Amino acid sequence: MPGSGDALAALEFFPWSRHFEVGIEEIDEQHKTLVKIVNRLVWHSVSDVPQSRCDQILDELLSYAHHHFRSEERIWDSVFGDRDIARNHHDSHQMFFAQVQAFRSSGQPKAQIMSDLFDFLARWLAFHILESDRRMAMTVRAVEEGFTLEEARRQVDDQLGGSVGELISALLEVYSKLSSSTAQLMRENLTRE
Repeated sequence: MPGSGDALAALEFFPWSRHFEVGIEEIDEQHKTLVKIVNRLVWHSVSDVPQSRCDQILDELLSYAHHHFRSEERIWDSVFGDRDIARNHHDSHQMFFAQVQAFRSSGQPKAQIMSDLFDFLARWLAFHILESDRRMAMTVRAVEEGFTLEEARRQVDDQLGGSVGELISALLEVYSKLSSSTAQLMRENLTRE
């Protein structure tokens, strides 16, 4: 990131971890790209760049999300067909676009819009990847191993139930706070520079 110190350049709003990998290479690579775009959006937002540049990156994020969601849905549909789990996942993708557009058209000051947007993106990415996509991917892999869809879903429910659900909730809270603190730290460092 031009003009910034090494420490500031190393800050990420949403740090990627291998723990976010769901085990389907195409989806994992696309998730990494989404996270990179989000990190770039946050960086430009806290930097002193024109709002038009942030809007361009947000449009890039929405365009890439559309591509990613289509890829995911193709994989999910091949296993789940028209079952509720696939329709609900598709609906969550549509809600993502609706929520981002609601932030954009809210009429709030830029700083408030971006703060609300970043909080939403951090929570949505963490939950969507860790719970929803992970659940879908684990089920797909179990079906590929020879389980029926119903057996695979029960197996995954058992694996992700209880303590894993609590862990995901705790991690969502940590990521939300970490993301908010990172954005604030980026702003403060840029102001000092």
